[in-house]
Amino acid sequence: MISFDKRIFIKERFKGRSPINLIMPITKIIGRNTPIKIEQCTLNKFFPELPKPKEHSLVKTLDQINSLSANKEYTLRMKHDGTIYIKEEYCLDCGKRLVKNGFNERIAILADGLGKHEFQVHRKRCPYCGEIKPDYSKLAPKNGNYHESYKRRARQHYMDGLMPSQIQRVFRIDFSIKISLTSIVNWIEMVREPLREMLRTTPVPSSGYWGYDEIHLRINKERMYAIDTVDVVTRFVPVAKISENMGRNAGRKVLTEGRKNCQLRINGLVKDCTTNLGGLFRTRSFKHIIQQNCLTHVKWIVSAHVKAFAGMYKQSTKPVPKEWRWLRDRFYALINAKHESDAYIQLEIIKYTIERLKGKRIKELYTALKQLEGWLPKIIAHQRNPFTPTTNNLLESYHKKYTYYPSFKRSMMTIKGAQRILDYRVFRHNFRRFPEHKEMFKKKFEEFKIILSELPDKRVMGAQHRYFQSEFKKLDKWFGRYQEIWDVYFALKIE
Repeated sequence: MISFDKRIFIKERFKGRSPINLIMPITKIIGRNTPIKIEQCTLNKFFPELPKPKEHSLVKTLDQINSLSANKEYTLRMKHDGTIYIKEEYCLDCGKRLVKNGFNERIAILADGLGKHEFQVHRKRCPYCGEIKPDYSKLAPKNGNYHESYKRRARQHYMDGLMPSQIQRVFRIDFSIKISLTSIVNWIEMVREPLREMLRTTPVPSSGYWGYDEIHLRINKERMYAIDTVDVVTRFVPVAKISENMGRNAGRKVLTEGRKNCQLRINGLVKDCTTNLGGLFRTRSFKHIIQQNCLTHVKWIVSAHVKAFAGMYKQSTKPVPKEWRWLRDRFYALINAKHESDAYIQLEIIKYTIERLKGKRIKELYTALKQLEGWLPKIIAHQRNPFTPTTNNLLESYHKKYTYYPSFKRSMMTIKGAQRILDYRVFRHNFRRFPEHKEMFKKKFEEFKIILSELPDKRVMGAQHRYFQSEFKKLDKWFGRYQEIWDVYFALKIE
Protein backbone atom coordinates (compact mmCIF):
# COMPACT_ATOMS: atom_id res chain seq x y z
CA MET A 1 0.00 0.00 0.00
CA ILE A 2 1.15 3.57 -0.76
CA SER A 3 0.96 5.98 2.13
CA PHE A 4 -1.28 9.10 2.06
CA ASP A 5 1.64 11.53 1.91
CA LYS A 6 3.15 9.74 -1.05
CA ARG A 7 -0.18 9.79 -2.92
CA ILE A 8 -0.45 13.54 -2.58
CA PHE A 9 3.13 13.90 -3.85
CA ILE A 10 2.44 11.68 -6.85
CA LYS A 11 -0.79 13.45 -7.65
CA GLU A 12 0.89 16.82 -7.66
CA ARG A 13 3.96 15.53 -9.52
CA PHE A 14 2.23 13.52 -12.29
CA LYS A 15 -0.95 15.45 -13.14
CA GLY A 16 -2.82 14.28 -16.26
CA ARG A 17 -1.21 10.81 -16.46
CA SER A 18 -2.85 7.36 -16.35
CA PRO A 19 -3.68 6.25 -12.81
CA ILE A 20 -2.39 2.76 -13.61
CA ASN A 21 1.07 4.12 -14.31
CA LEU A 22 0.92 6.12 -11.12
CA ILE A 23 0.17 3.17 -8.90
CA MET A 24 2.01 0.23 -10.61
CA PRO A 25 5.88 0.18 -10.15
CA ILE A 26 7.95 0.26 -13.37
CA THR A 27 10.05 -2.92 -13.84
CA LYS A 28 13.45 -3.00 -15.69
CA ILE A 29 15.14 -6.06 -17.31
CA ILE A 30 18.83 -6.02 -16.41
CA GLY A 31 19.96 -8.86 -18.68
CA ARG A 32 19.46 -12.45 -19.65
CA ASN A 33 19.35 -14.92 -16.89
CA THR A 34 22.31 -17.34 -17.02
CA PRO A 35 21.38 -20.90 -18.01
CA ILE A 36 21.30 -23.54 -15.35
CA LYS A 37 24.36 -25.81 -15.56
CA ILE A 38 23.49 -29.49 -15.55
CA GLU A 39 26.26 -32.00 -14.95
CA GLN A 40 26.19 -34.97 -17.30
CA CYS A 41 26.40 -38.01 -15.07
CA THR A 42 27.87 -41.38 -15.92
CA LEU A 43 27.28 -44.85 -14.50
CA ASN A 44 30.63 -44.66 -12.71
CA LYS A 45 29.23 -41.91 -10.47
CA PHE A 46 26.44 -44.17 -9.21
CA PHE A 47 28.42 -47.42 -9.40
CA PRO A 48 32.05 -46.71 -8.37
CA GLU A 49 32.92 -50.41 -8.53
CA LEU A 50 32.68 -50.38 -12.34
CA PRO A 51 36.09 -50.44 -14.07
CA LYS A 52 37.33 -47.24 -15.64
CA PRO A 53 37.03 -46.99 -19.43
CA LYS A 54 40.19 -47.93 -21.34
CA GLU A 55 42.28 -45.14 -22.79
CA HIS A 56 44.80 -45.14 -25.59
CA SER A 57 48.33 -45.54 -24.21
CA LEU A 58 49.39 -42.14 -25.56
CA VAL A 59 46.38 -40.05 -24.55
CA LYS A 60 47.67 -39.27 -21.07
CA THR A 61 51.14 -38.34 -22.39
CA LEU A 62 49.80 -36.20 -25.20
CA ASP A 63 47.32 -34.46 -22.90
CA GLN A 64 50.29 -33.02 -21.03
CA ILE A 65 51.27 -31.19 -24.19
CA ASN A 66 48.89 -28.30 -24.83
CA SER A 67 49.56 -28.38 -28.53
CA LEU A 68 51.64 -30.60 -30.76
CA SER A 69 52.07 -27.88 -33.35
CA ALA A 70 55.19 -25.76 -33.21
CA ASN A 71 53.53 -22.54 -34.38
CA LYS A 72 50.86 -22.65 -31.59
CA GLU A 73 48.07 -22.08 -34.15
CA TYR A 74 46.07 -25.20 -34.93
CA THR A 75 45.68 -27.58 -31.99
CA LEU A 76 46.11 -31.32 -32.51
CA ARG A 77 44.30 -33.86 -30.39
CA MET A 78 44.14 -37.64 -30.26
CA LYS A 79 41.09 -39.86 -29.88
CA HIS A 80 40.98 -43.16 -28.02
CA ASP A 81 41.36 -45.14 -31.23
CA GLY A 82 44.58 -43.31 -32.18
CA THR A 83 43.08 -40.81 -34.63
CA ILE A 84 44.82 -37.43 -34.67
CA TYR A 85 42.52 -34.56 -35.56
CA ILE A 86 42.51 -30.76 -35.67
CA LYS A 87 40.54 -29.35 -32.79
CA GLU A 88 39.51 -26.10 -34.47
CA GLU A 89 36.32 -26.13 -36.59
CA TYR A 90 36.95 -22.81 -38.36
CA CYS A 91 39.84 -21.49 -40.43
CA LEU A 92 42.13 -19.24 -38.42
CA ASP A 93 42.83 -17.07 -41.48
CA CYS A 94 39.46 -16.45 -43.08
CA GLY A 95 37.01 -17.81 -40.48
CA LYS A 96 35.22 -20.21 -42.84
CA ARG A 97 34.12 -23.59 -41.54
CA LEU A 98 36.64 -26.38 -42.15
CA VAL A 99 35.64 -29.41 -44.23
CA LYS A 100 36.77 -32.96 -43.47
CA ASN A 101 39.17 -34.27 -46.10
CA GLY A 102 39.74 -37.97 -45.41
CA PHE A 103 42.41 -39.85 -43.46
CA ASN A 104 46.13 -40.63 -43.86
CA GLU A 105 47.78 -43.67 -42.28
CA ARG A 106 50.96 -42.83 -40.37
CA ILE A 107 53.57 -44.82 -38.41
CA ALA A 108 55.73 -42.99 -35.87
CA ILE A 109 58.43 -44.16 -33.48
CA LEU A 110 58.02 -41.66 -30.67
CA ALA A 111 60.67 -40.19 -28.39
CA ASP A 112 61.32 -41.01 -24.72
CA GLY A 113 60.85 -44.73 -25.27
CA LEU A 114 57.12 -44.45 -26.11
CA GLY A 115 57.63 -47.02 -28.85
CA LYS A 116 56.14 -47.59 -32.28
CA HIS A 117 52.53 -46.53 -32.92
CA GLU A 118 50.17 -46.45 -35.89
CA PHE A 119 47.96 -43.39 -36.33
CA GLN A 120 45.23 -42.06 -38.54
CA VAL A 121 45.68 -38.40 -39.40
CA HIS A 122 42.28 -36.77 -39.96
CA ARG A 123 42.80 -34.10 -42.60
CA LYS A 124 40.80 -30.90 -42.92
CA ARG A 125 40.68 -28.19 -45.52
CA CYS A 126 39.28 -24.67 -45.85
CA PRO A 127 37.05 -24.07 -48.91
CA TYR A 128 38.83 -20.74 -49.44
CA CYS A 129 42.41 -21.25 -48.11
CA GLY A 130 42.88 -24.90 -49.09
CA GLU A 131 44.47 -27.79 -47.18
CA ILE A 132 45.24 -27.21 -43.49
CA LYS A 133 48.78 -28.43 -42.82
CA PRO A 134 49.66 -28.20 -39.12
CA ASP A 135 53.14 -29.01 -37.87
CA TYR A 136 53.48 -32.61 -36.64
CA SER A 137 57.16 -32.21 -35.72
CA LYS A 138 56.63 -32.95 -32.05
CA LEU A 139 54.93 -36.20 -32.92
CA ALA A 140 56.94 -37.41 -35.92
CA PRO A 141 59.30 -35.79 -38.44
CA LYS A 142 58.22 -34.92 -41.95
CA ASN A 143 58.87 -37.67 -44.52
CA GLY A 144 60.03 -40.09 -41.84
CA ASN A 145 58.92 -42.35 -39.02
CA TYR A 146 61.59 -41.75 -36.37
CA HIS A 147 61.39 -38.86 -33.95
CA GLU A 148 64.05 -36.16 -34.33
CA SER A 149 65.55 -37.01 -30.94
CA TYR A 150 66.79 -40.39 -32.25
CA LYS A 151 68.74 -38.68 -35.02
CA ARG A 152 70.37 -36.27 -32.60
CA ARG A 153 71.21 -39.03 -30.12
CA ALA A 154 72.80 -41.07 -32.91
CA ARG A 155 75.01 -38.12 -33.91
CA GLN A 156 76.08 -37.49 -30.33
CA HIS A 157 76.96 -41.17 -29.87
CA TYR A 158 78.98 -41.10 -33.10
CA MET A 159 80.76 -37.95 -32.01
CA ASP A 160 81.70 -39.66 -28.72
CA GLY A 161 83.31 -42.58 -30.55
CA LEU A 162 80.58 -45.19 -31.18
CA MET A 163 80.31 -46.78 -34.60
CA PRO A 164 76.87 -47.22 -36.28
CA SER A 165 76.63 -50.90 -35.25
CA GLN A 166 77.32 -49.92 -31.63
CA ILE A 167 74.74 -47.11 -31.81
CA GLN A 168 72.22 -49.65 -33.10
CA ARG A 169 72.79 -51.81 -30.00
CA VAL A 170 72.44 -48.78 -27.72
CA PHE A 171 69.00 -47.98 -29.14
CA ARG A 172 67.93 -51.60 -28.86
CA ILE A 173 68.95 -51.73 -25.18
CA ASP A 174 67.78 -48.28 -24.09
CA PHE A 175 64.57 -47.88 -26.13
CA SER A 176 63.77 -51.45 -27.26
CA ILE A 177 63.67 -50.43 -30.91
CA LYS A 178 65.72 -51.73 -33.81
CA ILE A 179 66.94 -49.06 -36.22
CA SER A 180 68.59 -50.10 -39.47
CA LEU A 181 72.27 -49.32 -39.97
CA THR A 182 71.39 -47.46 -43.18
CA SER A 183 69.15 -45.04 -41.28
CA ILE A 184 71.82 -44.37 -38.65
CA VAL A 185 74.51 -43.77 -41.28
CA ASN A 186 72.20 -41.41 -43.19
CA TRP A 187 71.51 -39.41 -40.02
CA ILE A 188 75.24 -39.09 -39.37
CA GLU A 189 76.05 -38.29 -43.00
CA MET A 190 73.47 -35.49 -43.02
CA VAL A 191 75.82 -33.30 -40.94
CA ARG A 192 79.02 -33.99 -42.87
CA GLU A 193 78.93 -31.11 -45.38
CA PRO A 194 77.72 -28.29 -43.07
CA LEU A 195 80.16 -29.44 -40.39
CA ARG A 196 83.07 -29.52 -42.86
CA GLU A 197 82.22 -26.04 -44.13
CA MET A 198 81.98 -24.61 -40.63
CA LEU A 199 85.32 -26.10 -39.53
CA ARG A 200 87.00 -24.97 -42.75
CA THR A 201 86.04 -21.31 -42.30
CA THR A 202 85.79 -20.81 -38.53
CA PRO A 203 88.98 -19.88 -36.64
CA VAL A 204 89.80 -21.01 -33.10
CA PRO A 205 91.80 -19.27 -30.36
CA SER A 206 95.46 -19.62 -31.28
CA SER A 207 98.79 -18.65 -29.77
CA GLY A 208 100.60 -19.14 -33.09
CA TYR A 209 102.63 -22.17 -31.89
CA TRP A 210 101.34 -25.42 -33.30
CA GLY A 211 102.14 -29.09 -33.34
CA TYR A 212 102.13 -30.88 -36.72
CA ASP A 213 102.00 -34.63 -37.34
CA GLU A 214 100.57 -37.39 -39.54
CA ILE A 215 98.69 -40.64 -38.93
CA HIS A 216 99.19 -43.46 -41.43
CA LEU A 217 95.88 -44.95 -42.65
CA ARG A 218 94.54 -47.63 -44.96
CA ILE A 219 91.53 -46.35 -46.88
CA ASN A 220 90.07 -48.84 -49.34
CA LYS A 221 93.35 -50.78 -49.07
CA GLU A 222 95.39 -47.74 -50.17
CA ARG A 223 97.91 -45.91 -48.01
CA MET A 224 96.78 -42.43 -46.99
CA TYR A 225 97.38 -39.96 -44.18
CA ALA A 226 95.51 -37.93 -41.60
CA ILE A 227 97.45 -34.67 -41.17
CA ASP A 228 96.45 -32.88 -38.00
CA THR A 229 97.56 -29.91 -35.92
CA VAL A 230 97.02 -28.59 -32.40
CA ASP A 231 97.81 -25.30 -30.70
CA VAL A 232 100.24 -26.22 -27.92
CA VAL A 233 99.13 -23.29 -25.72
CA THR A 234 95.35 -22.97 -26.17
CA ARG A 235 94.99 -26.71 -27.01
CA PHE A 236 92.48 -26.09 -29.79
CA VAL A 237 92.70 -28.08 -33.03
CA PRO A 238 92.98 -25.59 -35.95
CA VAL A 239 92.74 -28.20 -38.71
CA ALA A 240 92.75 -31.97 -39.29
CA LYS A 241 92.56 -33.24 -42.85
CA ILE A 242 92.74 -36.51 -44.79
CA SER A 243 95.33 -36.46 -47.58
CA GLU A 244 96.47 -38.94 -50.21
CA ASN A 245 100.11 -38.01 -49.49
CA MET A 246 102.08 -36.05 -46.90
CA GLY A 247 104.40 -34.06 -49.16
CA ARG A 248 104.93 -30.36 -49.64
CA ASN A 249 101.62 -29.64 -51.41
CA ALA A 250 99.62 -31.53 -48.79
CA GLY A 251 101.37 -29.64 -46.00
CA ARG A 252 100.70 -26.31 -47.72
CA LYS A 253 96.97 -27.09 -48.02
CA VAL A 254 96.70 -28.10 -44.36
CA LEU A 255 98.55 -25.07 -43.01
CA THR A 256 96.71 -22.69 -45.35
CA GLU A 257 93.35 -24.01 -44.18
CA GLY A 258 94.56 -23.83 -40.57
CA ARG A 259 95.24 -20.11 -40.94
CA LYS A 260 91.58 -19.62 -41.98
CA ASN A 261 92.28 -17.21 -44.81
CA CYS A 262 95.10 -15.49 -42.85
CA GLN A 263 92.91 -14.83 -39.80
CA LEU A 264 95.40 -16.83 -37.73
CA ARG A 265 99.19 -16.58 -37.81
CA ILE A 266 101.69 -19.43 -37.39
CA ASN A 267 104.80 -18.33 -35.51
CA GLY A 268 106.30 -21.69 -34.60
CA LEU A 269 105.81 -25.32 -35.58
CA VAL A 270 106.98 -28.41 -33.72
CA LYS A 271 107.01 -31.66 -35.70
CA ASP A 272 108.79 -34.97 -35.89
CA CYS A 273 111.99 -35.21 -37.91
CA THR A 274 110.19 -35.63 -41.22
CA THR A 275 111.61 -34.05 -44.37
CA ASN A 276 108.46 -34.61 -46.45
CA LEU A 277 107.60 -30.91 -46.46
CA GLY A 278 110.70 -30.17 -48.52
CA GLY A 279 111.38 -26.47 -49.07
CA LEU A 280 107.93 -25.33 -47.95
CA PHE A 281 109.38 -23.23 -45.13
CA ARG A 282 111.64 -21.38 -47.53
CA THR A 283 108.69 -19.94 -49.44
CA ARG A 284 107.41 -16.43 -48.85
CA SER A 285 104.28 -17.36 -46.87
CA PHE A 286 106.03 -19.75 -44.47
CA LYS A 287 109.66 -18.65 -44.17
CA HIS A 288 108.99 -16.70 -40.94
CA ILE A 289 107.90 -19.88 -39.08
CA ILE A 290 110.28 -21.16 -36.41
CA GLN A 291 110.76 -24.93 -36.74
CA GLN A 292 111.41 -27.21 -33.79
CA ASN A 293 112.04 -30.94 -34.10
CA CYS A 294 110.44 -33.04 -31.39
CA LEU A 295 113.27 -33.96 -29.04
CA THR A 296 111.60 -37.26 -28.17
CA HIS A 297 111.72 -38.33 -31.83
CA VAL A 298 115.35 -37.20 -32.07
CA LYS A 299 116.23 -39.39 -29.09
CA TRP A 300 114.49 -42.39 -30.66
CA ILE A 301 116.47 -41.99 -33.87
CA VAL A 302 119.80 -41.59 -32.06
CA SER A 303 119.03 -44.56 -29.81
CA ALA A 304 118.30 -46.72 -32.89
CA HIS A 305 121.72 -45.89 -34.37
CA VAL A 306 123.47 -46.71 -31.08
CA LYS A 307 121.61 -50.05 -30.95
CA ALA A 308 122.74 -50.82 -34.50
CA PHE A 309 126.37 -49.98 -33.54
CA ALA A 310 126.04 -52.34 -30.55
CA GLY A 311 124.87 -55.21 -32.79
CA MET A 312 121.11 -54.95 -32.21
CA TYR A 313 118.26 -54.35 -34.59
CA LYS A 314 117.23 -50.71 -34.98
CA GLN A 315 113.56 -51.52 -34.41
CA SER A 316 114.28 -53.56 -31.30
CA THR A 317 112.18 -52.66 -28.27
CA LYS A 318 114.94 -53.72 -25.90
CA PRO A 319 117.02 -50.96 -24.25
CA VAL A 320 120.57 -50.12 -25.23
CA PRO A 321 123.07 -52.54 -23.62
CA LYS A 322 124.59 -51.26 -20.38
CA GLU A 323 128.12 -51.15 -21.81
CA TRP A 324 127.00 -48.62 -24.45
CA ARG A 325 124.65 -46.46 -22.46
CA TRP A 326 127.42 -43.94 -21.79
CA LEU A 327 127.64 -43.42 -25.58
CA ARG A 328 123.90 -42.87 -25.84
CA ASP A 329 124.09 -40.36 -22.98
CA ARG A 330 126.70 -38.35 -24.90
CA PHE A 331 124.15 -37.82 -27.69
CA TYR A 332 121.42 -37.09 -25.16
CA ALA A 333 123.58 -34.39 -23.58
CA LEU A 334 123.50 -32.50 -26.87
CA ILE A 335 119.75 -32.95 -27.25
CA ASN A 336 119.09 -31.80 -23.67
CA ALA A 337 121.47 -28.81 -23.82
CA LYS A 338 120.23 -25.88 -21.75
CA HIS A 339 121.69 -23.13 -23.96
CA GLU A 340 123.23 -22.71 -27.38
CA SER A 341 126.88 -22.67 -26.24
CA ASP A 342 126.41 -25.91 -24.34
CA ALA A 343 124.91 -27.53 -27.45
CA TYR A 344 127.95 -26.70 -29.60
CA ILE A 345 130.32 -27.91 -26.86
CA GLN A 346 128.46 -31.24 -26.63
CA LEU A 347 128.57 -31.58 -30.42
CA GLU A 348 132.37 -31.32 -30.38
CA ILE A 349 132.55 -33.90 -27.58
CA ILE A 350 130.51 -36.34 -29.66
CA LYS A 351 132.81 -35.83 -32.66
CA TYR A 352 135.89 -36.53 -30.57
CA THR A 353 134.25 -39.61 -28.99
CA ILE A 354 133.26 -41.16 -32.33
CA GLU A 355 136.74 -40.63 -33.79
CA ARG A 356 138.23 -42.75 -30.98
CA LEU A 357 135.75 -45.62 -31.41
CA LYS A 358 136.15 -48.56 -33.81
CA GLY A 359 133.75 -51.26 -34.96
CA LYS A 360 132.07 -52.88 -37.93
CA ARG A 361 129.08 -50.54 -37.70
CA ILE A 362 130.87 -47.29 -36.91
CA LYS A 363 129.00 -45.76 -39.88
CA GLU A 364 125.82 -45.82 -37.78
CA LEU A 365 127.37 -43.35 -35.33
CA TYR A 366 128.60 -41.08 -38.12
CA THR A 367 125.08 -41.13 -39.61
CA ALA A 368 123.63 -40.08 -36.25
CA LEU A 369 126.24 -37.31 -35.93
CA LYS A 370 125.48 -36.03 -39.43
CA GLN A 371 121.75 -35.91 -38.67
CA LEU A 372 122.33 -34.01 -35.43
CA GLU A 373 124.51 -31.46 -37.22
CA GLY A 374 121.81 -30.87 -39.85
CA TRP A 375 119.04 -30.67 -37.24
CA LEU A 376 120.94 -28.55 -34.73
CA PRO A 377 119.06 -25.27 -35.49
CA LYS A 378 115.76 -27.14 -35.13
CA ILE A 379 116.90 -28.87 -31.94
CA ILE A 380 117.88 -25.68 -30.11
CA ALA A 381 115.11 -23.45 -31.53
CA HIS A 382 113.24 -23.62 -28.21
CA GLN A 383 116.24 -22.06 -26.47
CA ARG A 384 115.86 -18.87 -28.51
CA ASN A 385 112.07 -18.74 -28.20
CA PRO A 386 110.59 -20.03 -24.91
CA PHE A 387 107.09 -20.25 -26.41
CA THR A 388 108.25 -23.04 -28.72
CA PRO A 389 107.57 -26.47 -27.17
CA THR A 390 110.33 -29.06 -27.04
CA THR A 391 108.22 -32.10 -27.91
CA ASN A 392 105.15 -33.02 -29.91
CA ASN A 393 103.77 -35.24 -27.15
CA LEU A 394 100.53 -33.23 -26.87
CA LEU A 395 99.59 -33.93 -30.48
CA GLU A 396 100.67 -37.55 -30.17
CA SER A 397 98.19 -37.96 -27.33
CA TYR A 398 95.48 -36.28 -29.42
CA HIS A 399 95.85 -39.03 -32.01
CA LYS A 400 93.97 -41.30 -29.60
CA LYS A 401 90.88 -39.14 -30.12
CA TYR A 402 90.80 -40.18 -33.77
CA THR A 403 92.03 -43.76 -33.52
CA TYR A 404 89.40 -44.43 -30.84
CA TYR A 405 87.17 -45.51 -33.73
CA PRO A 406 87.97 -49.19 -34.39
CA SER A 407 87.82 -48.86 -38.19
CA PHE A 408 89.60 -45.50 -38.59
CA LYS A 409 93.13 -46.83 -39.11
CA ARG A 410 92.53 -49.72 -41.51
CA SER A 411 88.88 -50.28 -42.44
CA MET A 412 87.59 -46.99 -43.88
CA MET A 413 86.32 -47.26 -47.45
CA THR A 414 86.26 -43.62 -48.59
CA ILE A 415 88.16 -40.41 -47.90
CA LYS A 416 84.87 -38.66 -47.10
CA GLY A 417 84.12 -41.21 -44.39
CA ALA A 418 87.53 -40.80 -42.78
CA GLN A 419 87.25 -37.00 -42.98
CA ARG A 420 83.82 -37.22 -41.36
CA ILE A 421 85.34 -38.96 -38.33
CA LEU A 422 88.02 -36.29 -38.04
CA ASP A 423 85.45 -33.48 -38.29
CA TYR A 424 83.15 -35.00 -35.68
CA ARG A 425 86.03 -35.45 -33.22
CA VAL A 426 87.52 -32.00 -33.89
CA PHE A 427 84.12 -30.40 -33.41
CA ARG A 428 83.60 -32.28 -30.14
CA HIS A 429 87.00 -31.24 -28.80
CA ASN A 430 86.85 -27.56 -29.81
CA PHE A 431 83.22 -27.13 -28.75
CA ARG A 432 84.08 -28.31 -25.23
CA ARG A 433 87.22 -26.17 -25.09
CA PHE A 434 85.49 -22.85 -25.82
CA PRO A 435 83.75 -22.39 -22.41
CA GLU A 436 86.97 -23.24 -20.56
CA HIS A 437 88.99 -20.83 -22.69
CA LYS A 438 86.46 -18.02 -22.23
CA GLU A 439 86.52 -18.52 -18.46
CA MET A 440 90.32 -18.41 -18.45
CA PHE A 441 90.29 -15.25 -20.55
CA LYS A 442 87.83 -13.60 -18.16
CA LYS A 443 90.21 -14.29 -15.27
CA LYS A 444 93.01 -12.62 -17.22
CA PHE A 445 90.78 -9.62 -17.75
CA GLU A 446 90.00 -9.39 -14.02
CA GLU A 447 93.72 -9.56 -13.22
CA PHE A 448 94.37 -6.82 -15.75
CA LYS A 449 91.77 -4.56 -14.12
CA ILE A 450 93.42 -5.07 -10.72
CA ILE A 451 96.84 -4.15 -12.13
CA LEU A 452 95.36 -1.14 -13.92
CA SER A 453 93.71 0.14 -10.72
CA GLU A 454 97.08 0.17 -8.94
CA LEU A 455 98.84 2.24 -11.61
CA PRO A 456 99.13 5.98 -10.96
CA ASP A 457 98.82 6.78 -14.68
CA LYS A 458 96.14 4.54 -16.19
CA ARG A 459 96.73 5.86 -19.69
CA VAL A 460 99.87 3.71 -19.93
CA MET A 461 97.82 0.51 -20.30
CA GLY A 462 94.47 2.01 -21.20
CA ALA A 463 94.63 0.73 -24.78
CA GLN A 464 94.71 -2.82 -23.43
CA HIS A 465 90.98 -2.53 -22.81
CA ARG A 466 90.37 -2.47 -26.56
CA TYR A 467 92.44 -5.65 -26.93
CA PHE A 468 90.24 -7.53 -24.46
CA GLN A 469 87.08 -6.18 -26.08
CA SER A 470 88.27 -7.37 -29.48
CA GLU A 471 89.17 -10.81 -28.17
CA PHE A 472 85.84 -11.26 -26.39
CA LYS A 473 84.03 -10.28 -29.58
CA LYS A 474 86.01 -12.85 -31.60
CA LEU A 475 85.37 -15.60 -29.06
CA ASP A 476 81.64 -14.91 -29.07
CA LYS A 477 81.54 -14.93 -32.87
CA TRP A 478 83.55 -18.15 -33.30
CA PHE A 479 81.83 -19.97 -30.47
CA GLY A 480 78.48 -18.84 -31.87
CA ARG A 481 79.14 -20.74 -35.11
CA TYR A 482 79.94 -23.90 -33.18
CA GLN A 483 76.83 -23.38 -31.04
CA GLU A 484 74.66 -22.98 -34.14
CA ILE A 485 75.78 -26.34 -35.54
CA TRP A 486 75.17 -27.93 -32.13
CA ASP A 487 71.64 -26.51 -31.85
CA VAL A 488 70.61 -27.47 -35.39
CA TYR A 489 71.97 -31.04 -35.51
CA PHE A 490 72.98 -32.31 -32.05
CA ALA A 491 71.12 -30.70 -29.14
CA LEU A 492 68.20 -32.65 -27.69
CA LYS A 493 65.11 -30.45 -27.72
CA ILE A 494 63.12 -30.09 -24.52
CA GLU A 495 59.46 -30.64 -25.31
